[in-house]
Amino acid sequence: MSSSLTLGGIRAKATSIFLAVIWAHVPLSAAVALIARNPWQQPVLFATFVAIVASLAVWRLRDGLALRSIIAVCLTFGPILFVYAGRGHFSGLSGDGDWQIDYHMYFFGVFAMLTAYVDWRPILISAALTAVHHLLLDLVVPANVFPEEGIDRVALHALAVVVECSVLFWLTGALGTLFRKQEELIDFTARATAEALQVELDENAALRQELSRYAAHT
Repeated sequence: MSSSLTLGGIRAKATSIFLAVIWAHVPLSAAVALIARNPWQQPVLFATFVAIVASLAVWRLRDGLALRSIIAVCLTFGPILFVYAGRGHFSGLSGDGDWQIDYHMYFFGVFAMLTAYVDWRPILISAALTAVHHLLLDLVVPANVFPEEGIDRVALHALAVVVECSVLFWLTGALGTLFRKQEELIDFTARATAEALQVELDENAALRQELSRYAAHT
């Protein structure tokens, strides 16, 4: 079976794709800031820092919960930076922060992308970071979450996150079980085949010995 179709192969491919997406956040953060007429330097610098952290993690760590968790956090900082870069500053200029609330939708995209890891834990980490981010914004600068402040609106979005992530948890769990069963079946088949071949080799060796003894007595 091709390594790209194994769970390890899929996770490795997902990591490489996510790393490219994280680096894409750098110019996208600048674009978001410029659209909202905000300074672009800070979001770009932070996006670059996040991308470097992700790159170092991919370079130094093998696939595992630690690497997948770091990538999940770095990926989630994409929409966080977009929300910050696209904030309105209430100058009355057309376009100031017009898209700021829409950037929140990218959080849901991140949750969906992380299913490629076939592991519910990175999704949970991303969802938790999203919840903390939204709660802090609602408490400190509520206008950066919704046009009108209110914990009830944050709670409604939190409910949407819970619904989506619950399905994603179930999906990744089911896929993980399928992959484990597939790997167990492949391992069992390989061991059974090896044992059958060894028995055949032993029988052939015994037969050759018998033939050699017969030939020696004739």
